[in-house]
Amino acid sequence: MKKFMSTILIAALGLGACSCSVDNPGESSIITSENTTAAVESSEDTTLETTAETTAATTQTTPSVEPSELDPDNLKVGDIIKFGNYKGHTAWRVLNIVGSEAYITSNDILDKRIFDESYNGWNSDGCAIRLWLNDEFINEAFTDKEREMIVDKTGDKVLLMSVEEAYRYFEDDKDRLFEFPEEDDAPGYWLRNRGIISDHAALVECDYLSNGHISEFGAAVNYEWGVRPALWIRLDGKQGDTVPVEVYESGPFIFTKTGDDTDLTGLTEEGKKEEDLVIPAGVKIFTTFSDGHPKNITFESDDDVDYGYLLSMSSTIESVTLPKGLTKLGYHSNCPRLKELVIPEGVKEIPVNCFHEDTSLENVVIEGDLTTISNMAFGGCEALKAIDIPDSVSTIGDYAFIGCKNLREIRLPKGLKKLGEHAFVESGREVITVPPEMELEEWSPAAFAPSDEAMADPGYAIFVRTVLPYTVRVKEGSWADIHFDEVFNGDATKEYY
Repeated sequence: MKKFMSTILIAALGLGACSCSVDNPGESSIITSENTTAAVESSEDTTLETTAETTAATTQTTPSVEPSELDPDNLKVGDIIKFGNYKGHTAWRVLNIVGSEAYITSNDILDKRIFDESYNGWNSDGCAIRLWLNDEFINEAFTDKEREMIVDKTGDKVLLMSVEEAYRYFEDDKDRLFEFPEEDDAPGYWLRNRGIISDHAALVECDYLSNGHISEFGAAVNYEWGVRPALWIRLDGKQGDTVPVEVYESGPFIFTKTGDDTDLTGLTEEGKKEEDLVIPAGVKIFTTFSDGHPKNITFESDDDVDYGYLLSMSSTIESVTLPKGLTKLGYHSNCPRLKELVIPEGVKEIPVNCFHEDTSLENVVIEGDLTTISNMAFGGCEALKAIDIPDSVSTIGDYAFIGCKNLREIRLPKGLKKLGEHAFVESGREVITVPPEMELEEWSPAAFAPSDEAMADPGYAIFVRTVLPYTVRVKEGSWADIHFDEVFNGDATKEYY
């Protein structure tokens, strides 16, 4: 499939922050999250340029932070601080604060590089991007005093975020997103985990479909993708002992305790062998079970929980019982044995790629008033036979049901307002029923079948050369009847009911 990319540069967030320079070196180097938001809003209509001239100007007017200017008592998670200077980029986002130490990541994509020539993992002595970050980059980006502030917790002063950290420290896909210029062929940035395939590394995808989604499948390590470094710094500028991190095992699980936070971060060797797992209550979950063999997953408590990517990329999971109080659905993508799932009533959105490539998923029950089915939510769920889409759903995203070959009967919801590109393309749709109350406000004429242009383009190898006919049932005189030719593409036959 072709890559699609939006044109608005969310990287304006970082450059906008950089442009808020401190002309008086005595002023604080903290830029609050409120100021960053204002900077973004004021520059929404501005085309960003990364010329040598603007880079030089930024370099001259954005001083490096002095250790005394970072006050641990006033700094907050989410604040933007100025630290170092790499090609004019000085803004860093505070991800976590533990005692007098802060974990920060660049607020911009600072460069574009390959991960490695031949993948041996981030911890390999020869990992190209690791060596570059801790030699060439660290020496170019920071002064001697700034390098003294950087804390080495893992054997490296400069890191890439891990999959768990990219999930833990960002609210959602949108919060992780950087929208790259159209001419850039690498819309995403590296994470330090190994990908599902041996010569791949994980990354945050920022293309048109994924919009900030974490890809554990990853990309080939010899391709160039964006670099967004991360590091720990001491806020008081002093050297000495760092905040301890305790890792311990309890039953089938591994936990990591940093300060007052206890996180579920993995499975013990025995836990990897267990088929039935009960997720404990009261912990934050930053792991996946892709390296274990669980078949049945339940949760100890029915209280709301954010389980993130815990259940994605597992080749063994067959059943999942979610907490009744759940409000945010995690990710279940690439679970080829998962057959059915009940989505609790408090969930309002099915996230991007949520069930992507769950090839055995046959039945999904939605108990509540869902409002959004996001891009590629059920893409590639070829066994899906039926889904009762609630009338409360107002948005069905791009490619939401693409490739659902057994989804033959589709009833669109009454409240549907937005229908995305190729939402039902390559599904087995034979009969589509449209309620008389449905009135779209935004739709793609290629929602149900690819456009003639797409069919003629050999780059769209995902589409078959023949589009099968289908029937659309509408109420005479309804909005769908009047706009039939605009909405339904391909060999569609109108039928009144």
